[in-house]
Amino acid sequence: MRKCIDLLEQSPLITGVAGVIVGVGGMKILGAGDGNLLKMFALRAVLFLAMCVFVYLISREKPFENCHTSTGYVVRWELLTMIPYVIMLPLQFTMEEGSIVPDWPIKLILSIILSVFIGLYEETVFRVIINDAILYKFRNSKYVFAWIAVISSLVFGVVHTIGADYSSVSAYISAGLKTVQTGLVGFCLLILYWKTRNIWGIALAHALYDGLSIVPKSIYEGATKGLGSAKEYVNLESGGNMGYFIFIVPLTIAAIILWKKVGKKIDFDEIRKTW
Repeated sequence: MRKCIDLLEQSPLITGVAGVIVGVGGMKILGAGDGNLLKMFALRAVLFLAMCVFVYLISREKPFENCHTSTGYVVRWELLTMIPYVIMLPLQFTMEEGSIVPDWPIKLILSIILSVFIGLYEETVFRVIINDAILYKFRNSKYVFAWIAVISSLVFGVVHTIGADYSSVSAYISAGLKTVQTGLVGFCLLILYWKTRNIWGIALAHALYDGLSIVPKSIYEGATKGLGSAKEYVNLESGGNMGYFIFIVPLTIAAIILWKKVGKKIDFDEIRKTW
């Protein structure tokens, strides 16, 4: 056991790969919680704690040192990418007939807590672990940050499409569009992680995204479904792919603005030396 821990401490890339496999595999094997808010929260809380172990093996306590600073800065900038989600929010209450959920106060609280732990779990896996593992291994590589951006965003996007039915060409198109949409969100969060190294900040920003999907369903029975599955993301009805373009276009614009305003001000040479 000691030799295994020593290996993980000395090999950040191996530890990072192991962390991603455990994080993603754990969710896929154990399931997402089957719609039970309490189970969904418990699963992600456990996985988040497990991911913290991998983060510590890779980076020690460094990623947690700035958790009390710059959170407002991260959330303010990430709000830029949430504009299309906020615009579409009212549609969740008007697309289907329904009524107020009887025990909505309890479900609302659980939904908010769940959103926070989804943010903590996913940001730890797809931003912190992937970034730190690759950076520590290849910090002197000229294109290390480009590789981190591509790998982090691509893995984050693809994970959301694993397990769907790929029996049609349309499914592959949907999967590609979903990967791009999710990857753009992940890239924006990665820029803010580079700028602040604030896990809590990017997790809270991520939580706001998921909250926009989860919270309405906890209040109104007719709201569109909260957390989607890979099948729901990929196996869409005719014309469903058009919805992805509604998000991809403004997200692309937001990512460009965020890179110009924040990304270009990041001292990457300093990150290579001190991260």
